[in-house]
Amino acid sequence: MPITEQRHDNGLPFLTLSTAAAEVDVFLQGAQLTRYQPTGEPDLLWVSSAEDFQPGMPIRGGIPICWPWFGAHPDDATAPAHGLVRSEPWQWQEVTDNPERCEITLSKQISGAHPAFPHKATVQLTIGLGSDLSLALTTSNQSDSAFVLSQALHSYFAVNDIQKVQLTGLGQCPYYDKVTGERALWPEQFAFDREIDRIVQDSGQVIELHQPGSTGVVIERSGSESVVIWNPWVEKSKRLSNFNDDDYRHMLCIESANADQDTRLIAPGDAHTLSTTLRPLKARLTT
Repeated sequence: MPITEQRHDNGLPFLTLSTAAAEVDVFLQGAQLTRYQPTGEPDLLWVSSAEDFQPGMPIRGGIPICWPWFGAHPDDATAPAHGLVRSEPWQWQEVTDNPERCEITLSKQISGAHPAFPHKATVQLTIGLGSDLSLALTTSNQSDSAFVLSQALHSYFAVNDIQKVQLTGLGQCPYYDKVTGERALWPEQFAFDREIDRIVQDSGQVIELHQPGSTGVVIERSGSESVVIWNPWVEKSKRLSNFNDDDYRHMLCIESANADQDTRLIAPGDAHTLSTTLRPLKARLTT
């Protein structure tokens, strides 16, 4: 069957979706993907070997969902980083189930009881797996007042060597650097050689991650005009939970987002969908 239910050794339930083209693992805690493995290719996602998959704790790697705010809460310093749903159980239901394409929907009802987000809402993630992997995160405002939405599909991609990867598609896009505080334009040629934590404002164009001698990834988006690029580098890696000191060498976050100047105002009764589509990219660079 294309959908199987399993349980991690530490008790967390997850689903495996299988088609002729690929497999993914999706944990019900946080509706979080931890594996996307096209047939005959390596896993395109990265999860730290230091991750212990503890119930009630965020998973370090894969594609965490940051919602309804990205990063720190804009007004409440006591609110959890990256929102309310990363460690919460989600409900799921099958949409389609066949050998060529499998689709499921996971959903979470938000009561409005949390003081950092006093609004009723439904957040829903639809995952489609076939020749590509699609994720559509839909927020529906069920309260009587509008709210500002900031969010991200916090995708950790596996890389062989962070200093050899190349990104295309972001050249000359304005960015905000959360490390230095500067605002500038992303250069046409960029090397990862230090801590990077940037929110790039773009038009939602296609981004490609290339790496020599190994499979890269093509990233397409809609409902998004910002993308977060993150690698903690040497010193910050030593301070992160569930993260080995040298893990920065083998991961790069490229996060489809609504962040910084791309936050969205969701009126009562309205909805917004942030979506991304991933597919493998054959290596074309040489070492």
